[in-house]
Amino acid sequence: MTTADAAFLAEAAALASWIARSFPDGPPDGGEWECDYDGWPALYQAFAALVAAAPAPTWSPALVATVLEVLARDNECQQLARTVPRDAAVGLARAARAGGPAEARWQLAVELADPAIDSAAAVAELAHLADDPDEYVRRRAVQSLARRGAPVAEALAVREWTTASPALPWTRMNALWCLHHLGSPALAALLTEADRDPDPLVRDYATRVRAGTAR
Repeated sequence: MTTADAAFLAEAAALASWIARSFPDGPPDGGEWECDYDGWPALYQAFAALVAAAPAPTWSPALVATVLEVLARDNECQQLARTVPRDAAVGLARAARAGGPAEARWQLAVELADPAIDSAAAVAELAHLADDPDEYVRRRAVQSLARRGAPVAEALAVREWTTASPALPWTRMNALWCLHHLGSPALAALLTEADRDPDPLVRDYATRVRAGTAR
């Protein structure tokens, strides 16, 4: 184990200890609670040193698992995800898909939209993430595919629209955004459906898509 490995693992253990002390019955539902941890600056520094010390493909499986767990806990700021080496993002996403937390998977899906990452490898991994059992992971993966202009994004966006739970209007809103971003001919029909959607969020979003103000 290198000095950088040991330092990062120590900071990761400190985070895990804080979580156990702060939430003896388990962390609360929802996000933002991780922001109360005051050790993030040291963790960010330790991660930067880890990345500088050795390429990610040389990390042990145990170290990769710890990186993914810490990455998941940084889901509000996403600073660790943004500093993942671009040549390591696909490999880490693959590892996350094999057993990492959903919060790590969706953050890596976001990063895979970066054009600095090899396109073929990123699109292939995003296509897998677009079939993730977690809706938010799928949503971010399809969005990243659309940002890359990947042809598969169109069919996936339509699928997400068609299969979306009525309780998740954001899934349908994301499908509209993706199709608009792609300039897809499928958008017009879905906008017509959106106008009749029972959820006002979807109806309002369709109006904004037409106006070119949707984000």
